[in-house]
Amino acid sequence: MQEKRTKLKICGITRLEDARFASGALVDYLGFIFVEGTPRYIAPEQAAEIISWIEGPRCVGVFMNESAERINAITAESGVHMVQLHGDESPEVCRQVLAPVIKAFRVKLGMSRDEVMALLRPYRDVAEYFLFDSWVEGVAGGTGETFDWNIIRDLPGDWPIMLAGGIRAGNVRRAVNLVHPHAVDVSSGVELSPGVKDFDLIEDLMDEMREIWEEQERF
Repeated sequence: MQEKRTKLKICGITRLEDARFASGALVDYLGFIFVEGTPRYIAPEQAAEIISWIEGPRCVGVFMNESAERINAITAESGVHMVQLHGDESPEVCRQVLAPVIKAFRVKLGMSRDEVMALLRPYRDVAEYFLFDSWVEGVAGGTGETFDWNIIRDLPGDWPIMLAGGIRAGNVRRAVNLVHPHAVDVSSGVELSPGVKDFDLIEDLMDEMREIWEEQERF
């Protein structure tokens, strides 16, 4: 059953002040990137310090092609509540991860709905959510690029999805109205630079989300 209120995830948190501002704005999820060598990487011990100072949001650790053992170790060290697997992790790896799993898929230009469904089916019993991001060669995430949302607009309602890829204040309403996701996932759309959030952009996004929530409560 799809929840009425679309949730909001802000990903790529690297600074305590950004996490506290987002938490105070009632963001539902905060994402911490544990993929070394990427622009928004944060060390697990730094994430743990930030998480110890905030209340409210569920904190998500983002991994890419790590072993289940390492994912579980970093999850315990950092204190994140969920994990997002953004690589080519198998269903078996997802099954071995102890925290709830968000399995991410990058949608390539020209993919069909049937191709997307075929990707999801093996993970149906091991992932709590499916996240869809845009595919950009050589870029793992935080691309700032959107994809054709029509591809995923008619997925089964009991397959809760998160939508990422170029989401910002100017297009979040269309994304929500078209896809009806469990959550929208924003990173570059609220940044000054990778890993440094812009409070004005967060507030612009929250203004849009509040209007969306008011509409969702009415219908």
